Amino acid sequence: MIHHLYRNTILVVLLLLLAATVIYPPKENLRLGKDLAGGVSLTYTIYLDRADTDDTVDQMIEVLKKRVNPQGLYEISFVREGRDRMVVTMPLPTEEVRTLKDALDTELERLDDYSLDVAAIERAMRLAGPERRIALEALMDTPGRKAMLEPVVEAAERAEKARTDYNMAVAAQQFADTDEVNRLEAEAASAVRALTEARKAALARSVTPQRVRAMFQLSPEAARIKEKGSLVELPSPRQRAFDGLRENLGALPGGAETLDSILKAHDAYAARARGLDDPNDLQRLLRGAGVLEFRIAVRPGAMSDEENLRTQLKQRGPEGVESNSAKWFPINKLEDWYESLEQLQALQDNPSGVFAGQGFVGEEYDGWYYLLLSDQPGLRLTPAEGDWRLTRAGQGTDELGRPSITFELDARGAVLMGKMTEANIDQPMAILLDGRIYSRPPNINSRIAGNGQIMGNFSPLEIAYVKQTLAAGALSAKLSESPISVENIAPDLGADNLRKGLEAGWISLIAVGAFMVFWYFSNGVVSLIALACNALILLAVMSLARTAFTLPGIAGVVLTFGMAVDSNVLIYERIREELLAGNDLKTSVRVAFQKVFSTIVDANITNLIVCVVLAYTATEEVKGFAITLGVGVVSTMFSALVITRLIYVWLVDRWGLIKMRQLPLAVPALNNLLEPKIDWIKLRPLFLVLSAAGVGLGIFMIYHQGEKMLDTEFRGGTAITLQLKRDPATGERITRTREQIEQTVKGDADSIYQKVVAVDPESPLRDIRNADIVVVDPESDGVTSDRFDIRTTVGQTPEEQKELLDLVTVAFEDVLDSRPALSFLGAESPSIDGAPVFKIITGTLGENIGQPAVANEVGEYVGGVVVLLEGINPPPTEDGLRERLSYMREQSDFAEFALKRSWDVIVLEGTRNAVTTAAIVVKDPAISMYDEDTWRTRLASTEWNIARSALTQATTLAGVQQFSAEVAKSFQAKAIVAMLLSFLLILIYVWVRFGSVRYSFAAIIALVHDVTIAVGLIAVAEVLYEHFPFLRTIGIRPFKIDLALVAALLTIVGYSLNDTIVILDRVREERGKLPYATKDVINRAISMTISRTTITSGTTLVAVIVLFFLGGDALASFTYALMCGIVVGTYSSIAVAAPLVYTKKIPAPAARYPSYGDRERRPVALEEPSTT
Repeated sequence: MIHHLYRNTILVVLLLLLAATVIYPPKENLRLGKDLAGGVSLTYTIYLDRADTDDTVDQMIEVLKKRVNPQGLYEISFVREGRDRMVVTMPLPTEEVRTLKDALDTELERLDDYSLDVAAIERAMRLAGPERRIALEALMDTPGRKAMLEPVVEAAERAEKARTDYNMAVAAQQFADTDEVNRLEAEAASAVRALTEARKAALARSVTPQRVRAMFQLSPEAARIKEKGSLVELPSPRQRAFDGLRENLGALPGGAETLDSILKAHDAYAARARGLDDPNDLQRLLRGAGVLEFRIAVRPGAMSDEENLRTQLKQRGPEGVESNSAKWFPINKLEDWYESLEQLQALQDNPSGVFAGQGFVGEEYDGWYYLLLSDQPGLRLTPAEGDWRLTRAGQGTDELGRPSITFELDARGAVLMGKMTEANIDQPMAILLDGRIYSRPPNINSRIAGNGQIMGNFSPLEIAYVKQTLAAGALSAKLSESPISVENIAPDLGADNLRKGLEAGWISLIAVGAFMVFWYFSNGVVSLIALACNALILLAVMSLARTAFTLPGIAGVVLTFGMAVDSNVLIYERIREELLAGNDLKTSVRVAFQKVFSTIVDANITNLIVCVVLAYTATEEVKGFAITLGVGVVSTMFSALVITRLIYVWLVDRWGLIKMRQLPLAVPALNNLLEPKIDWIKLRPLFLVLSAAGVGLGIFMIYHQGEKMLDTEFRGGTAITLQLKRDPATGERITRTREQIEQTVKGDADSIYQKVVAVDPESPLRDIRNADIVVVDPESDGVTSDRFDIRTTVGQTPEEQKELLDLVTVAFEDVLDSRPALSFLGAESPSIDGAPVFKIITGTLGENIGQPAVANEVGEYVGGVVVLLEGINPPPTEDGLRERLSYMREQSDFAEFALKRSWDVIVLEGTRNAVTTAAIVVKDPAISMYDEDTWRTRLASTEWNIARSALTQATTLAGVQQFSAEVAKSFQAKAIVAMLLSFLLILIYVWVRFGSVRYSFAAIIALVHDVTIAVGLIAVAEVLYEHFPFLRTIGIRPFKIDLALVAALLTIVGYSLNDTIVILDRVREERGKLPYATKDVINRAISMTISRTTITSGTTLVAVIVLFFLGGDALASFTYALMCGIVVGTYSSIAVAAPLVYTKKIPAPAARYPSYGDRERRPVALEEPSTT
């Protein structure tokens, strides 16, 4: 290395500078997972049919995991709730991105000054005279609203005056002058029309933050067309939307400035947001079912009822069209259908004519352009045609050189495609993804097999989405277009516990660093430099991969640092040995690095094998750990063998350093203790008894505890949502901290847990002591809120759940926001006969409920139902009414149908804070109002029962949901495959490297030994907790196996492998050329590595003990498992692995080569084989 010292130094420095650049600033570039930083929880509805099985949702979740998080790096969890709901949780972005997002939200909230309460306006308009003016002026509380509503007030007064003049003329019977009466009548009619137009204009100018957020989700990609020989760029969909908004807001006071501030804040946020920093990014990936279809397009004039289908589309929308032979499908990008401004204008003016001219049946509806495609066997290739699937999706180019998406079907799909295309030569075939036409349907020229491409003007973002969606596979059910709720959640570990953990982590690192410097003097400083470089490289790679730091991921980092420390200890112990042998420092360093090279490589490669296997075979929950550790293994080897070596070359070879002391060299007595003269092989019977007892205990405890050892991530459970009430004195919500809720659930003497065990110590409800308290929408401290989730394994049977809910309700009765039963006119009616339920036939609400004065617009709900709630007592708030209805719609009795429907609440009388009359409007696109029986039984009756139950039933808890295991059922099967494959590859590698299969089995047996005992000790902790209460004071708890504990067990696997390989490598070295290891060889190998084993295990154990006692509940189970694993792993490498490679029998060829220093055996002469 001395020959290329400067070159190597420059390369290493450049690498470290590059890594530092990637990381800095760390708050922006290093992401924390939801267990460490909190996250966003999105709840989706899954549209299931009655025939769907329970496995449908599980299969759907697996596909979504592959689509959104194929490598397991983003720490996104998918949890099933009930039969047809799914909760997706993603980590929060970096602090800077959150700050920019908050700034954007603050700017968007300014739009409230330009938004109108439509229901309040309609209520005011039903008043007359001064009352109406007062009501409207009350709504004109901002300059923006005043500018929008002043024309309405003026028009209303003119209309009222005109009607008054007309009525007075009629009342005075001035019929002699008929022309004057007609004039007054015309003026009154004109004034009423002007009022209607003024009202519509005001409502059209109203803008809300939600509307602008939706605009930001539009594509920013601009279309480019050729116009008169030059390339013209058309405004993107997003730009067109904001141009229209600017025209609207620009006429209002401060509107243009407000919009500029919003756009500026969004640009600042978008510039820093990357990956999945925004829940909207996640929602975009979740949209669509990933279903690829092929359909023959209908030619103009080919269907006799073509005009009828057009009429149905315009009147009912695509879902309301009734036809067994064809369906309307939207065009994904209209830009593919025009090449000039004239063509675009023609398409907008006469879509049906333009499409007909190109050989298609097309039409426009609600801003979207649709084509009519066949829906008959033989003219389509859809999932209905049988079991075929996509096998590959990639990126290619079309004949114009534009990016395209290529795909390949399986054998069954290729056969079906061939049959369909062969029978439809010269017919256009559309390619659809999730029901949208993704390219202009080309004519079929010849039979097509299983390959194809989707062509169009795709942006890189679109290509990435389509590829990822197709590659993941089709969903087995449909997901709601948008989440039904979005909530911020505090860190899973608790912000208070997290702070304790971080403080304990710093103490641990300082303790380890101080020991290294204390023991190795200046060598220890070198190890700290190498460790810092290792951390820098590892963090840079994780930053580039946008990996979220989670507790399992940090477990990989902990193991990486442990192995890095161990690599340096190996080097320093070898240097010490060479110095004691009489070599100078330069020679000692050179020889030490030569001897440890194979040890470090073998120890890290065996771990790398496990990482690779886990990355390719394990579930997404473990892949993050595997990838983190895999990167750490590579960075550890680089730091130990390159950076550390480079530092020593500078110190010793370049700067001529001749002495680097260590504590054992300075204190000879200490040095003697590091090489004990112990006959380790003689202790084998004792080791055998201890190991058999430990493994036996582990197996027994695993069998005894069984499923009780698993936490909610593996078992599922019950989620109870607590909403705290408002303080009557202040009107503000009461708040509590996570710790206060936790104490009420399982902490203090009057907690739910203590009440349970006082009645029945063996009650299954005693597992409430392991409940997780999740803070929903926390305040800035991360632990205070007015809303909490209690997640527990308890309550998975109806009886258990009822008892649990009763206990929770009683425990929190003084702070819960309870909802009393309400009454309203007609509430006693058990069916829709005689109930205030009406069909929505026209777009004006009043015309449907027999109240012409009610002019609220309900055009989007035509074909649906309205439930009229009159005389509500006591009057609830509008938000409270919505919460009641939302809660009831989510219950299992109604969710199957209700969650698929669009609905709204319109306040007709009262105020938003005290609603006395309201209308609930609901639309189900799958139910036609012309099918009277279905409309009555499936829509009207269901919605009446929902409304009646929501108002007349008293409720206390904000929500109760059963949720499935976060970890898929396939976890166990994949874990077994990963374990067996890892064992096989380790066996082969160690066999090849050490020359004997005995070494392979020694490593694997030690590995199984360590994990079995560690899991057994986790189970023992619960028994100790229950029967020896005094042990609780030292941190013993009923630990449960969750993903953090799985990460700890994987860390134990890595630690055990590393420790075992180091000792076996020393056995191989001491063995020399012998094909066997004698008793003396093994004893000497263990004794010579005992110093390294003690130092490495001791420093790691001290660090973990500090974390266990000072890190709080968040790290308790993780660090407890690590403590057990370190102790057992250290023991097994000495007492299990090394003795297993010893054999008393010596193969005949080996007898010629006694080991160096072997005092028990002498060379013997072998008889020559007889030649007679």
